[in-house]
Amino acid sequence: MIQRIQSIWLFLAAICFLAQWYPAMVLATSPSPGLGVFDNQVFHSGESYVVLIGSGVSGILCLVGIFLYNERVMQILLTAVSSLIQMVCGVAVPFYIINKLGKMSQFDPGLGLWLTGVGLFLSWMATRAIRKDEALVRSMDRLR
Repeated sequence: MIQRIQSIWLFLAAICFLAQWYPAMVLATSPSPGLGVFDNQVFHSGESYVVLIGSGVSGILCLVGIFLYNERVMQILLTAVSSLIQMVCGVAVPFYIINKLGKMSQFDPGLGLWLTGVGLFLSWMATRAIRKDEALVRSMDRLR
């Protein structure tokens, strides 16, 4: 039975990060065709291996973090590393590719970029709850 809210936050963040493995996940669209990934006006997550690998690693780290409930410092570290990897591979790389192809002014973010943002928010919420737990445990130790 899950009794800690950060486990739910981490599980939902893992789902958001791992959802980019779905082959038809759209990261961005463009109203006009272009070069490279925008030749069909749609940038799918499967078209960039960096995005796929980063999302997979981030999702797995979130899932591993759920089971480290006794080691809160390690749980915070894994969640922070997961968020950092996802920010680089899930946000910075797609924006770099979009900018490099000259579509920065005319792209619409797809579900993949929105899920990345939601996953990062959920990771932040989990880290916040883990820090509250750590503060509570330290205050109880101080009272003993």
